[in-house]
Amino acid sequence: MRIRRRRTRAARGDGAAAYAGARPPDPRTPWREAGYCVLDLELSVLDRRAGEIISFGALPIDSGRVRLDGATVGLARPTRPLAQEAIRVHGLRAADLEQAPPLEQALDPLFATMAGRVLIAHHAPVERAFLGAALRSVGLRLRGPVLDTALLARVWLAERDGRLPPGGMDLGALTRACGLPVHSPHTAIGDALTTAQLFVLAATALDARSPETVASLARAPRRLTVLEAYWPRQGEEAAS
Repeated sequence: MRIRRRRTRAARGDGAAAYAGARPPDPRTPWREAGYCVLDLELSVLDRRAGEIISFGALPIDSGRVRLDGATVGLARPTRPLAQEAIRVHGLRAADLEQAPPLEQALDPLFATMAGRVLIAHHAPVERAFLGAALRSVGLRLRGPVLDTALLARVWLAERDGRLPPGGMDLGALTRACGLPVHSPHTAIGDALTTAQLFVLAATALDARSPETVASLARAPRRLTVLEAYWPRQGEEAAS
């Protein structure tokens, strides 16, 4: 007879309970009236399919302002060895993580910061995948959209310049193209701060053209698809 083993679910902490009890803003909310949580994750390996979260940084945004006093940072102890190429990027070694709590415990303060807020990340599919898995481990699911500054900033630059910016720009390159400073690259809280200021700039500029809501910012990928159909990327005109 085949015995089925039940997966054990991690205990739900106070932060996870807060997340479970809160609801994200209505999608029709004007963007400046909504609360946001900007987050960045650092991984044990650069391949997101095999990586684990080892560091996180998050900042709330209220009334269109980044709240540095609400910063949430933490480390998580991995269950597998760190990849050398990842260490060269974020600088975190196994020795730095030996005393860190396990992931389900480490992320509980982050869940509290996320509660009732719209999430923002740069190249959001990565954060969405890892946060979704972490929330499922405590019996929850990721709610609402995850706004992607990699898309929002490119939409704004395209509409400002009348042409698409180069594809494949990383956070630093895109931020500098928008005329903003880059803060402590490849640290979770530094990248979260850079992402937060990029979001505020893009949302403010887009809203000046046409009033933006949470829902309209979440639809940025569709707008970028339309722009790509009509405008060449920078550098393509010279090659054609």
